[in-house]
Amino acid sequence: MSPRCVFVSVPHGTSAGNMLRAGGLLDRLREFDPKLQVVLFSRMSRDAAFVQEFEAPGVVILDQPPHKPVGLEAIFQTLIQASFLGRGRTESVRIRMLEALAEGTIRWIRLKSILGRLVSRAAAPYALSDRLVSHPDVDRLFETYQPALVVCANAGLVFSEVPLMRTARRRGVRCMVVDASWDNFTNKLLPVRQVDRLVVWNEIMKDQAVRLHGYRPEAVSVSGAPQFDVHFRPQARCTRAEFFQRVGADPSRKLIVLTTTPRVLYRHHDYVLRELSAAIERGPLAGAQVLVRLHPRDEVEAYREFDGVPHVIIEKPFRHTVTVADGLAIDVMPEHQRHLGDTLCHADAVVNVASTITVEACIFDTPVVNIGFDSPEGEPYVSSATRYYSFTHYVNVTNRGAVRVATSATEMVEFVARYLADRSLDGEGRRQVVLDQCQFTDGQSAARVAAAVIAELGGPATPAKSA
Repeated sequence: MSPRCVFVSVPHGTSAGNMLRAGGLLDRLREFDPKLQVVLFSRMSRDAAFVQEFEAPGVVILDQPPHKPVGLEAIFQTLIQASFLGRGRTESVRIRMLEALAEGTIRWIRLKSILGRLVSRAAAPYALSDRLVSHPDVDRLFETYQPALVVCANAGLVFSEVPLMRTARRRGVRCMVVDASWDNFTNKLLPVRQVDRLVVWNEIMKDQAVRLHGYRPEAVSVSGAPQFDVHFRPQARCTRAEFFQRVGADPSRKLIVLTTTPRVLYRHHDYVLRELSAAIERGPLAGAQVLVRLHPRDEVEAYREFDGVPHVIIEKPFRHTVTVADGLAIDVMPEHQRHLGDTLCHADAVVNVASTITVEACIFDTPVVNIGFDSPEGEPYVSSATRYYSFTHYVNVTNRGAVRVATSATEMVEFVARYLADRSLDGEGRRQVVLDQCQFTDGQSAARVAAAVIAELGGPATPAKSA
């Protein structure tokens, strides 16, 4: 009898970091069944360093090209989206729809919504589309390898994974998602896909999957967030002196960390940095310094005016790789996640726009100031930072009293100054956010994810002990 086979989809560098590196999923699968064949689907199959890192006996690495719905599939997707948006189940979706309407990317929403309800069922909006749309190239791969399980990183919101998920559904092959992010169920403009097993960070996400997307409670497992495991391991941290030397900071000065977002989502980080820098030069933040950690979608060129400013350090700490389906060319290595942990651990305050980084800073009990303002010229609500603090997933942070949301640059500087004077402020709120969002603080979330995958293959449902 041929060895069993598992398809594992790794659509981008973030999922490579979360699923393969933080979780060691391939090693755990081989420990469970040394004869198991794993077919790894990734656009990074064209990156020699990625291939060298993961090639092993029993592992096949194949390309995962971008996928864009066209023809009948595109029609179905438009109607499914309209039906979903028409229901407007979360405040995030209502805001995102206002954005789309303002940009002119969604039209005739009411008519499409009515048609969408006719062709989709509430519990499985993609059912008809999956029956009528096929992917011959992926069908041939299923025929060749006969997978017993398909493991994906996202519940259909990364389009390059859709052919795998749809073909698994058509062929009756079990499919699971193990890397869903905390905002996927509440603020995307498409409903997530139904899979046989969904693994999420916490009970909040499980409730959202059930209540908003029709999942059965027994189909959703709670694991914690594997990418945060390293944050809960004190032995992974370097000393403050080592970290400051690594980034070129002055260990005698307080450190403010500004983490950016893609410019398409917020384009005023240069203004924010200008205001922080001025407050350091001649204001209430005198004697501090700023480390700017750029988002993978942000560009160093946008901050050239700060070259040579002695109290400003700018970094973009990721490995460059091939461009993948989401347009990024960034891979997340273990040293990058450790560096992020060191950054948040040794920062005296963190400043960002409603970022996941907030949750990670809370793990280290590091105060966070959120940017809730734009440039002095202002922005309409649908493109303003203000809207992010009404997003459903982020309200679960702000309503805990874990962060200060600054409505102006002056208020941002004031809040940062308060935290630099007393970092214990709002500590109880930060601790509650960790319990809410991470749920597990033992650094073993990756082991729980791997156990969930192995359980789908008939193995034990509890994780093996891990260091």
